[in-house]
Amino acid sequence: MNAISYNAPVTKNTVQALVISSSNEIISYIEKNLERSGISTVVAKTVKQAFNFFSKNQISYVLVDTALTDVPCCELIRSLRANIGEQYIPIIILASTDDEEKLSNCISAGYDDILFKPFTSLALKTRIASLDKIGELKQLYKDSLNEQVVAKRILTSAIGERRIHFEEIGFLSRSKAIFSGDLFLTARHPDGSLNILLADFTGHGLSAAMGALPVADTFRTMTKKGFEPDYILENINSKLHTLLPTSMFMACIVINISNDLKHARIWNGGMPDIYIREHETGSVIYTIESSHVPLGITETTSNQYRLITVDVTPGDQLILFTDGLTESLNEDGDMFGQQRLEACLQNNSKEKTVFEALVNSFNEFCGDIEPLDDVTLACIPCVSELMQINNADVSKNMQIACSRDNSWHWYIELGGLNLREINPVPNAISEIRKIFGASASTDELSSIMSVLYKNAIEHEKPEVGLQDTN
Repeated sequence: MNAISYNAPVTKNTVQALVISSSNEIISYIEKNLERSGISTVVAKTVKQAFNFFSKNQISYVLVDTALTDVPCCELIRSLRANIGEQYIPIIILASTDDEEKLSNCISAGYDDILFKPFTSLALKTRIASLDKIGELKQLYKDSLNEQVVAKRILTSAIGERRIHFEEIGFLSRSKAIFSGDLFLTARHPDGSLNILLADFTGHGLSAAMGALPVADTFRTMTKKGFEPDYILENINSKLHTLLPTSMFMACIVINISNDLKHARIWNGGMPDIYIREHETGSVIYTIESSHVPLGITETTSNQYRLITVDVTPGDQLILFTDGLTESLNEDGDMFGQQRLEACLQNNSKEKTVFEALVNSFNEFCGDIEPLDDVTLACIPCVSELMQINNADVSKNMQIACSRDNSWHWYIELGGLNLREINPVPNAISEIRKIFGASASTDELSSIMSVLYKNAIEHEKPEVGLQDTN
């Protein structure tokens, strides 16, 4: 009569091996050798017995004899794999050298290792030891993935808090690894205009995402304080040049859309072309190529952050993307490419937006093939919904005027809640840099003005006028 036999009492901490074989000789040999290694064995001579044991006990290894005749070995292995699930319980098959067809089927079923009969005690011991090492590595990898998932949630939340979310912006993001090396940010300037940043760090995964948070902090804080995009870019470059290793950099697009939706200022450093699509005709009216080096490679140089200005009208769309989009492959090894993307931009269908056309075309092209790099696509419409100005009177109160002797003066008048919400010093410094150029030394002037403004606020003056004359 067939029965499940034990060679040692089963306790909670016992390391057990399930031996599935109908050969008493093999069973006895394995039991004797595993016992020397402190592993108890449980023997099932039929598949029914094996699954009855498997469902009621906790085991560490499974050894399957291919000579078992009641079901094909490959079917048994598949069923065991389905029962094992996410656990790491290695399956070792015991085979004869002439079992080529059986071995071929077992490979596709998913066994972990093989021992050819007859095998020595050293061979069995070595297989068990190597599978233990693999188990340790798998557990380390699983722990690492869990830690990365937690870290990604924290990073995503932190960056999300530093970005304004708009329903009007079409946005697609797919990462090759848990972390993405692509970064998309939006921030409101005090004059009501909108700053946008799309960045692509070298590589992908955790190392590529390391610079995301300091960049997001710098971009958001400096935009909120009223700094101009060129000065923001200079500060981000300085931070990344110090932070990143020499092998890493950040390709980047920065765009400022004016609050009246009449023009956009654009900087492209090492990113793919930017397309501006006319709302009425659907045709591409501007293609902005990269004309600057990515950030973090070199120290700041003169005119490195000069933005170009293009005219736009309400409804026009800016199409931004990282190179992961056009370099994605299909199952035949072909790239999505620039031509397919531009064909989607010419889509004049009233049934779907250009963003929907791009995403549908991209999904159909790639199918189930995973991207080789992080993919980000953003379609930004120049619409009034993006330009909700919280302090509409601020831009009216900031002026630059020329005196009769061709000198200049800049002034801003603040009162009420504006005194608390807006720091005028960055605005003043920004205007000075516009007039005298990015090379102007303003650090000392900024410190003096900040102290003066702080003192004025602390003395509770009802209205503050800040003026600098050259």
